[in-house]
Amino acid sequence: MIVIGIDEAGRGPVLGPMVVCAFAIEKDKEEELKKLGVRDSKELTKNKRAYLKKLLEDLGYVEKLILEAEKINQLMSTINLNEIEINAFSKVAENLIEKLGIKDEKIEIYLDACSTNAKKFENDFKEKLDNIIKERNLNVKIIAEHKADAKYSVVSAASIIAKAERDEIIDNYKKIYGDIGSGYPSDPKTIKFLENYFKKHKKLPDIARTHWKTCKRILEKSKQTKLIIE
Repeated sequence: MIVIGIDEAGRGPVLGPMVVCAFAIEKDKEEELKKLGVRDSKELTKNKRAYLKKLLEDLGYVEKLILEAEKINQLMSTINLNEIEINAFSKVAENLIEKLGIKDEKIEIYLDACSTNAKKFENDFKEKLDNIIKERNLNVKIIAEHKADAKYSVVSAASIIAKAERDEIIDNYKKIYGDIGSGYPSDPKTIKFLENYFKKHKKLPDIARTHWKTCKRILEKSKQTKLIIE
């Protein structure tokens, strides 16, 4: 039986993409994940995540979806972040099921729930998968929980891969833009980068999520300054 874990990295930052990952493995091989030292990605160093990512990609089956900031900006014009994440989670699950040719089988899917209501997240996800479940005659057990990445090794694996993938992307951004900080809205370096970039270019960088309050404050401040000058 196949067991799938799904998690994301980069939900909260004001800069960069959100990376969603589905990781699948045969249930009788789950113990190998623990032997590798797989656990919540936040407890691991950046180098350790990169090291484990390579091992996990060889050990199991992986499906990733990278939502760049520009795509998130576009989607948030019509739907909220929870809906974006549900759609992304269901997409990587569908892609992985199709890639592995799973049919007429029992599978288990574990999710790290992003919304405050984990049960609703679980039900919404199941509804998105309804067609493929029926088409492929699947017997699916779906569990969505908060902090699932610290409880289920398959979710930990997905979390590690997603986080390591995002680490690589952020490193590339730093080569282009210089010191952008952590990318989180509470980071003074990130705020300073955005302010300086806007001051120089009269616009926010393409890697910025314009619906975030940090960006809105910078844009609003610019409007107020313009009104005062005029």
